[in-house]
Parts: sequence; structure tokens; C-alpha cells
Amino acid sequence: MANPTNKQELLASMADGYAKLCEQMAKLSDEEKVKAFDFAADPKKCGVRWQYDRCLRDLLIHLHEWQVLMREFVQNIREGHPRDYLPDEYRRNYHEMDKMLVEKHQGTALPDAERLLQHSHEEMLALADSFTEEELFTKGYYKNTYTTTMAAYFVSVTTSPYGQAVKLLKAHQKNCRK
Repeated sequence: MANPTNKQELLASMADGYAKLCEQMAKLSDEEKVKAFDFAADPKKCGVRWQYDRCLRDLLIHLHEWQVLMREFVQNIREGHPRDYLPDEYRRNYHEMDKMLVEKHQGTALPDAERLLQHSHEEMLALADSFTEEELFTKGYYKNTYTTTMAAYFVSVTTSPYGQAVKLLKAHQKNCRK
């Protein structure tokens, strides 16, 4: 799907990406859902962004936590405290943040991770819908979005990583069935 150019397309792409992720998760057997990811034979399948995700739960938590960051980013803007999206301590190395976010949830059960992601996804839809077309699609409309759009931030925490997660889960399923 091409990058959305209006709010309706943005909301549709976010919902569609999540639906595709849910469809792919539904295709996994119970065993595949809890089995550790193994991309040793082809590490490029996993990619740097997902290197700390060792199983489906980690992947879902990773997606959820980036959406929590987005919620905080928007909240800060609306409260008149514009800050960058990434916390200061992770701006230069957000992979360390990814690691910390996943490790923080090692005690979270898979069904809880699924509920957390569903909830944060619904929050992302509501948040995106609360912006005007101009706020979403004007580059630099908010000082801390710099030279990009608020819509691009929403895509970066929903549609784009959902698509990457689907690819990762397909590769995981293929590995499990070998």
C-alpha cells in the first residue's frame, strides 16, 4: 500500500496492517506461537530492529511499547511540552531501548501481550483520528516532528512495523514447519 495522503487512508492503512498481523498470528499453531524464533540460517530475515524479539510475545510487546512512546509523544505535544519521540538516553542507540522494552516484559504472558497490543493499536487509531488533516499531513506542523509529518510517525509505529512483523512471522512459521 502506498503512503497515505489523507486521514481516511491513514486510518485504513493502520487498521489493515493490524488485521493482516492478526490474520498471520491466527495461522500459527499453538506450538509456533510459543516457540522461539530461530533465524540463524538467515539472520537477514530478522533484521536489526527485531534482534531482541525472541518469540511472538516479544514481538507483540515491542510493537506495543513503541506505540506507548507514540502516545507519550502526542501527549507531550498537546500539553505544550514538545519533546522528541525517543527518550534522550536512547536517541543515539534506540536498539538498546528495544532490548530494554522487551526485557521489561519477560514475565508477560502471550495473551496479555496480545491484549496490550490490541489496546495500544486502538489508541493509535483514536489518536490519529483526533488530529486534523492539516496537523497530520503538514511537514513540520509540530516543532518536534521536524521535517516530517505526524502521519509518518503513526505509520512508523503501526502500518510499517505490522508489515515487517507479518514477514517475520511467515518466516518463523516456515522455519517451524521444516
